Amino acid sequence: MANQSTLRLREVSPEDIPKISEVWFRAFSTTPHNLELFPDTPAVRTWWNEANYHDLVNKPYQKYLKVVDAAHPGDILAYGKWDLQPDRCGERYPPWHPESNAELCDQFFGGIEKQRRRLMQGREHYCTTPSPRLTYVGFNHVIDLDMLATNPDHQRRGAASLLVQWGCDQADRNGVAIYIASSKQGVGLYRKFGFELLGGLDDTPEGANPMVREPRRLN
Repeated sequence: MANQSTLRLREVSPEDIPKISEVWFRAFSTTPHNLELFPDTPAVRTWWNEANYHDLVNKPYQKYLKVVDAAHPGDILAYGKWDLQPDRCGERYPPWHPESNAELCDQFFGGIEKQRRRLMQGREHYCTTPSPRLTYVGFNHVIDLDMLATNPDHQRRGAASLLVQWGCDQADRNGVAIYIASSKQGVGLYRKFGFELLGGLDDTPEGANPMVREPRRLN
C-alpha cells in the first residue's frame, strides 16, 4: 500500500463543502451513469453543496472526514461521510434537482435499499436510506459510510484506504458485519479490507456490486 506517512484524517468544516463537492465531481463526473444521476452543472453543484451543508450542520451523528497532506493541509485529497446513526437520517437526499434524471436516481438508490432490506430480512438492524454508499449493518449497531471520493490527482496514495480503515475499525470494535454496494472500481480496494463480493443476486442495480465483510476479532 502507498506511503501514508504524511496523510492525515481531519473533520470537514462548513468552509470545506465546496472543496469536497469539487472532489466528488472530479472523481465521478467522467462516468456516464453518474452524469445521468448528477450532471456537472452549476445548479447541480449548488444543490450538492446545500445537501452536504445541511447534513453537516444539522446531523451531528453524521461524521464528515477528509484526508489532507501535512505539507499542504488546505488541499483535500479525499473525503468520506460516515453515518453513525443511519436510522435517524431520514431521506438521504432532498428532492432531486430538475437537471438530474429523477427516474434513474429512484431506480438506482431505491434498488440498493430494496436489496439491503431483502438481504437483512430477519436480522435486527438499524434502517438505512438508499444512496451510493457503503452500508455497515450489524445485529444491534450500524455504521454507515455514506460517500467516499478521491481527487483523481491523488489516487494511489492511500487516502481512500484511511477512510475505509477508519470505518472497519469502528465496525470491528462493535462486532458489526458489513454490507456494501460498491462501484466496480472500488471492489479491489474493499477486498483488501476483507470484503467478499456477492454474486448471483438478480436484484442488484446496474453499477452496484454488493459485498460483505464480517467483523474481525480484536486482540
